[in-house]
Amino acid sequence: MKKIVISLIVIVAALVLINYGASKWYERFDLTKDQRYTLSPVATQLAESVESTMLIDVFLDGELPPEFRKLQSETQQLLEEYAAVNKNIKFNFVNPTEDESTEAVEQITMRLAQYGIKPAMATIMEGGKSTKVVVFPWAIMVYNGKTTAVPLLKTVARATMEERVNSSIQQLEYQFADGMSKVINEKSKTIAVLRDSGELSDLQIRDFIKTLQQYYRVAPFGIEFVKDNDSVTPVDVLNQLNKFDLIIEPKPTVAFSETKNYIIDQYIMDGGKMLLAADPIIFENDSLANPQSIGYGMPRDLNLDNLLFKYGLRLNNGIVKDERAGGLALATGQGRNTQYEAFDWPYYPISKSDSDNPITKNLEEVKFEYTGTIDTLKNSIKKTVLLSTSPDTQIKILPAAISLAELDQPIDPLATKVGEKPLAVLAEGSFTSAYKNRVKPFEMTNSIDEGKESAIVLIADGDVLKNQIDSGKAQELGYDMRTGALYGNKEFLMNTVNYLLDDTGLIQLRSKNITVPFLNLKKSYDERTKWQLINVLLPLITVVIFGLVFNYLRRKKYSV
Repeated sequence: MKKIVISLIVIVAALVLINYGASKWYERFDLTKDQRYTLSPVATQLAESVESTMLIDVFLDGELPPEFRKLQSETQQLLEEYAAVNKNIKFNFVNPTEDESTEAVEQITMRLAQYGIKPAMATIMEGGKSTKVVVFPWAIMVYNGKTTAVPLLKTVARATMEERVNSSIQQLEYQFADGMSKVINEKSKTIAVLRDSGELSDLQIRDFIKTLQQYYRVAPFGIEFVKDNDSVTPVDVLNQLNKFDLIIEPKPTVAFSETKNYIIDQYIMDGGKMLLAADPIIFENDSLANPQSIGYGMPRDLNLDNLLFKYGLRLNNGIVKDERAGGLALATGQGRNTQYEAFDWPYYPISKSDSDNPITKNLEEVKFEYTGTIDTLKNSIKKTVLLSTSPDTQIKILPAAISLAELDQPIDPLATKVGEKPLAVLAEGSFTSAYKNRVKPFEMTNSIDEGKESAIVLIADGDVLKNQIDSGKAQELGYDMRTGALYGNKEFLMNTVNYLLDDTGLIQLRSKNITVPFLNLKKSYDERTKWQLINVLLPLITVVIFGLVFNYLRRKKYSV
């Protein structure tokens, strides 16, 4: 009896010590191959910086289809990781439409729409019947009086729901870290969008600018408006421009003056960064709107050759014709039977990089329209090709006729193919001024010939930045209304801006790769009988074998 009491005391004491130790020393172990439940250093740093209560309401609760239950489970596990890092992070799952009438659901939908939250329709199969339900795959994050919506379901063109969920799960950590960044960090970096050389209109770049404004302070800026008799001198303009961390030039159509070139040159020499989306070709779809459906592409002189040449870059104005192409939607039928049908249009090359560069890693296809190409020249500047054409590329020398008849004509296999040609290039290093040992367009007492560390991203097509417009409203950048395709243009541009402004942490999160296991429905259906028998018979056989062995050993032990 005494031994039993001592054993109980030892067991109780051990349990107390274990519980005490567990309360003091907490550790989580991620045994997954892709470390999906291990927060990245950037996400951990953001979570640790939460100083007061952060509330996260996730609208994924109630009756959900299997795909959304998977998304719900992954979201909960991720938020548990965030909460484990910082107990100020609180989250709960709610169903915003639970036990509500149709009218109430409409009101809730309108209220959530104020935060940019849009519902998704889902189908639930039960008892052989399908039921449509409204699902809000979003979360609301509230911190220190700031509120932001976090999208949980990614839009992927021409993808099944499983593929969308897979893509969404890969982005979950980024989405929540991105939301935290918006409500925690103050906007410190500044961007100037140049508006003086016939660039894309405000409406055409609205989605891009709207996205930038969530992270940075963005303002329009004019250089060419400076006149000789103006009280504002070019030096004054340069001093104002130097206050910005990055300048964006969205598809200029008017040649740069030497004054503008010199101001940009000195801005870069002083360490400023630049995203230049320059279109060396004059051609728009309107050019095909004639009875012959033929237009003519012409070269566009932007007076950038000398500037770019000194930086080790050159814009080529030959137009790209690529077998790997996006769709051009054309109206077919007549009257009420008119429909839009997408045809592969070789002048819409799409590019996807397989490199590990943080700007393009795991990036969706990027769409170009009537683009030129870029040459990289040997100098001390480091050049990285971000996006390029496919190997099956031809270049048409301008001027060149472009006809819709080419839709039915595959690229001639016997014609000269130039291979992969750069469409977007990153140049970084200490640049030499394009005006070194040259006559300057205006006098400066402190001009710089050898620059500080800087970076330029040159894109050979300005339309990469352009969103489509429907009834006066800007659509999401990269979305093609006619074909329904969604390209990675916005993601590419945001990665580029993040990189140029040294916000590389969010880029790494955005490109994190997670493999989500899904059942092979066909295989599971074909082999269902085998697995049913295994699940039913194997436990029974195991119990019978165990019983026989146990009975045999017992008889052997107690036999006389």
